[in-house]
Amino acid sequence: MMRSLTDFLKNLPGVMPRKAHTVVLEEDLLSAAERADIHTRDNFYATREVGPDAAAAILAAYRAGRLPMKARTVPGEAPEAEAYLTKREALLAEIAERKRRNAALGDPCLVREADLSDDRFIDAVFHRHAGAGMTSMSLAGVLVTKTPTRYPSNTGKSHGWAVTFSWTGSDGQLRSSGSTPPEASNRRNDAKRNNGLYE
Repeated sequence: MMRSLTDFLKNLPGVMPRKAHTVVLEEDLLSAAERADIHTRDNFYATREVGPDAAAAILAAYRAGRLPMKARTVPGEAPEAEAYLTKREALLAEIAERKRRNAALGDPCLVREADLSDDRFIDAVFHRHAGAGMTSMSLAGVLVTKTPTRYPSNTGKSHGWAVTFSWTGSDGQLRSSGSTPPEASNRRNDAKRNNGLYE
């Protein structure tokens, strides 16, 4: 739901997004508290996303003519940016949830049972607190077992790992989550198609 800073700026008609991006991050357009409401998502691009307080301050600066504008344009109506501000409570809830999950990486007591279906997140928790290999941890009041499986490539010179997490939920149902590497479906790992591959 959260919008990137770049996308939010593009919703302000007439604004020069790249120059405005620099002004927002490097100049005194926002207060320290408002600047702290620009959050960096931990992904390949380290995307900066705008919380509701930062978004409101940027929109106010736009209306006051404090953002770089394209030639012969002036601030106007910005319905998409205004609509984003109406989602304040949902945005605050999303920010709080992200903070909880980040904290849970350091403190497994903060992991919730609903988190167990996110195998990448749970794998990060296991790596930090239980190490590699087959192991178990108590998370969200249930015992979770991690089972890694090695899959060699067709040449046998490299490999990938499948990781499965299994647990019995608080409802008594056996559940699992996990991921499988591309190697799992190659010829070497398929008894019906592995003819001609050396051991």
